[in-house]
Amino acid sequence: MSFLHVYHEADGDQPLLSTHDAYRIALEMSSIEIYFDRRELTELPVGIDTQQLMVLNNETAIDIQRLSGRQYCDLRGMSPQYPGLELRRELLCTESSNDEETWHLFLRGQAIFYFHLNYRVYVVGCDRGDLISVPAGLPHWLDIGPEPDFLLLALSNTRSPNLIATASDIALRFPRFERLVDNVAA
Repeated sequence: MSFLHVYHEADGDQPLLSTHDAYRIALEMSSIEIYFDRRELTELPVGIDTQQLMVLNNETAIDIQRLSGRQYCDLRGMSPQYPGLELRRELLCTESSNDEETWHLFLRGQAIFYFHLNYRVYVVGCDRGDLISVPAGLPHWLDIGPEPDFLLLALSNTRSPNLIATASDIALRFPRFERLVDNVAA
């Protein structure tokens, strides 16, 4: 599902650029100081617990910590049974920024990051094996879909980076997960 669509901030209907090529995605993201890469991951065994999952991905986590300079690595995820799912999704689909840079490696599932800068909105669909950074202070939002089922390694320098709302309603003018993922599958 990895993809990139770039829109003008005033037009959420017609992308200026669309690609599924990981190299092109990485190139476009690096031009706005966002790191993107595809990683080969070990297959996740059925029924693996959290501790086993961290052990399985320990070398990968250490490698990303060295690359990113982030100190902490946490396992984060969500399933369709997550309490308060609809409210959580709406909060994540509101433009905000982090008080520090964070990095995310998708171990399972999908989500879409939206980055807003230079009069553009960069829409990055992430899937298993995608590694992406979110710079501090960059306005963005995240769409986890109506029935999220993802697991990722989240790397930061504090245990809980703060989200700071921008008070912008721009996220309302851009396609949501359902539309973008359906378009990718078609």
